Amino acid sequence: MPKELDITELKVAILSGTGRMGVHLAAAWANAGIDVIMCSRDIDKARTITDELISGRGYSEGDIMVPRCDASKWRLRPGSLRGAIEADVIVLASPFHVMWRTLRRIYKKLMGKGKIFIDLTNPWQNTSDPHNPQPIPEGFGQSSVLFHKRLLDDPTASWAMAYRHVYWMLIQPTGPSRRSNGLGVEVIGEDRAVQVAKALIEAHGFRPVVREGGIEIAPMYELNFAGNRVFQSSKGWSYPPPGQDSDGLVSPLSAFSLISLDIVSEKVRRSLFQGYFCSGCRSNANQA
Repeated sequence: MPKELDITELKVAILSGTGRMGVHLAAAWANAGIDVIMCSRDIDKARTITDELISGRGYSEGDIMVPRCDASKWRLRPGSLRGAIEADVIVLASPFHVMWRTLRRIYKKLMGKGKIFIDLTNPWQNTSDPHNPQPIPEGFGQSSVLFHKRLLDDPTASWAMAYRHVYWMLIQPTGPSRRSNGLGVEVIGEDRAVQVAKALIEAHGFRPVVREGGIEIAPMYELNFAGNRVFQSSKGWSYPPPGQDSDGLVSPLSAFSLISLDIVSEKVRRSLFQGYFCSGCRSNANQA
């Protein structure tokens, strides 16, 4: 991978692209000139979202809130899961407990192609069983990126993990949200994937913080639901969690109350807006 990387020449596919993180990253990267495929099992849903975003109207649904902005030059399109096959970079944005099931459906088509994988999944924050203290089976490296790398088992692929401590709401197409308490995004992985992850992070105004030591150190930096390191006490490690470190990492919890307020306010606005038009529709129907 060249030192000066032009990410606008890469094609990026986001698996579970219609989720909260997927939509916000898709908009941010597309606004930075990157060619983005929003992959989903429901391609009609992906098309609805990409059409709204490309129109410049933004997108607001559930906990997703992408503001209006000029999207006339965006290269963003919907895709099925198979859309990832044509991508150079594949972003794993599904919940951890379903991510491999999703990737397994196309992994044979990815083998030997030198794909770059950016793993966003959080085993200890989002699992099929919230009471399971060990979401990754024994015998696997205790990190999402090591787990997925071993299952794919492709020596030509390159892996990194990033964004796992960043709230989706802080990522906006025009730059970091004013709610962000820091700009640092932690990156751990193999050299080629790390270089791409760094460029993707910088593309929308954040700052990559690369942990030295390669992909094998990934378990040291896994996070639990409270935003703390999973293994630091049991293994005798001491790596401050995001928000308590000296690297200016985005804290996963410090902006929680403000972000929650933003979400509630947007939902109220959306409800009032929809109610106004529904009322107008009923009035017109009665007059007819």
